Amino acid sequence: MTYSVQQVKFELLAHLKEFGGNAAKWRIGTAADARRALFETNAVREREDIWVWKPMASDAAAAIVHRFLISQYRVEPAISESGPCVFMFRKSESDGVCRTGDQMG
Repeated sequence: MTYSVQQVKFELLAHLKEFGGNAAKWRIGTAADARRALFETNAVREREDIWVWKPMASDAAAAIVHRFLISQYRVEPAISESGPCVFMFRKSESDGVCRTGDQMG
């Protein structure tokens, strides 16, 4: 299932609000393979960090969401590549608390 630009903007903003923190501590990117981009390229820890990804209809749709979160909310860009998935994450502080990742896709 793919999501519209507006749906993904809303869900990512809800994710920011739910898990809090300064938006500048979050990273956002696009990829053809979001799982690889998150866990291999950006070294996100599946159990410790907070993460989400959404499949979109096209690379262009994912790029729109990517630019929106960076320009309007100052989310930092992650290491990414062109692709129809948008992903976002925040690495946890080294506090020993185990957090569950949230794959929304």
